[in-house]
Amino acid sequence: MLFLLNEYVTEIEAPELRLLKRGPLLGFEDVHAMRAREAIEFARSRLQVCLDAGTTPDNVLVADLAALIIAKTGANAALFPVHEGRVSEPRLTILPESILEAVRARLAEGAKPDIRQIWPRAA
Repeated sequence: MLFLLNEYVTEIEAPELRLLKRGPLLGFEDVHAMRAREAIEFARSRLQVCLDAGTTPDNVLVADLAALIIAKTGANAALFPVHEGRVSEPRLTILPESILEAVRARLAEGAKPDIRQIWPRAA
């Protein structure tokens, strides 16, 4: 399953299995007990840490957060906007696979996707 996290696209094969393996490394032991709201806040806080450090999330973190959001919400896309230096509440949606494939193709070509064009269509 393809997942769009802000301007990053990642492929997640088995989200629940990934979480069982990676959960303890991320700081949570029982992923089954986590609620959707907690998962979203966890993802937001991890992205805030990256923003505060002036770094971008690496591929492993993007995949981990994608797996968490998929498993807990069913969404295949999440936009975490930044306002005044703070990562805000996300917008979650289910985008058609064709849009995600197009974004992934643009990234493979070295072109950054225009998120402003994608998210209005997700409403």
